[in-house]
Amino acid sequence: MLYALRKLIAFVFLAGMFWLIYQDLDNLNKPWFMHALGMIAILFGLFWLLIPMVVVRFRIRRRRLQNEERYRQWLAEGGLSTVRERPARNARLALEPGELAHFHEKGTLYIDAASPRGAIAEGQPARPVGRPSDVAFPGFRRKCRIAQRTHCYFTNRRVAFAGKDLDFGVPFDRLRSFTVQPGGIVFEAGVGSSSERCAFTFRNPLVAADILKFAKEGE
Repeated sequence: MLYALRKLIAFVFLAGMFWLIYQDLDNLNKPWFMHALGMIAILFGLFWLLIPMVVVRFRIRRRRLQNEERYRQWLAEGGLSTVRERPARNARLALEPGELAHFHEKGTLYIDAASPRGAIAEGQPARPVGRPSDVAFPGFRRKCRIAQRTHCYFTNRRVAFAGKDLDFGVPFDRLRSFTVQPGGIVFEAGVGSSSERCAFTFRNPLVAADILKFAKEGE
């Protein structure tokens, strides 16, 4: 979002300067006009740096407040007591014998493109490269392989992802950590000294994090 806002601001300012200059080209020889152009350039720099950051921060704050409100509502409706195990026949991925799915949601998966591919999605096909939203995942400013319309499952053994040409899981013993973000959860997994991060969008990451903790503790 920061990138898009800055492109919009640059377009508006450049278009405005072009229009101002070509209103009267003779003004280019006048000192006051050159000073005015200098002030416009300074304003452009301030707007280009500050306005997108302010907009993103307000959107992050609003999303976090929405998450907290819906999380409180979920707790009032029963919270973890409403979580039910689902047998393998109801899951959209291949479950192992005795494996049960506690949670399922569809969203966008981002896999850090700079990390070793074997840590999370070994053998999976290459994906388009992009960057997560600054609002959904502030601080996760990395180029990522993107898998659109992917299913995420929390089972009693792993975090699993399934979609078109995509089917892999992260066992809980390889899941080093997970961090709640305004628009989803960032997972870190690895074996030995190698590690990789991925992020997945959730409607309410606070709820998803509670269910993931429940699934891990019941392992």
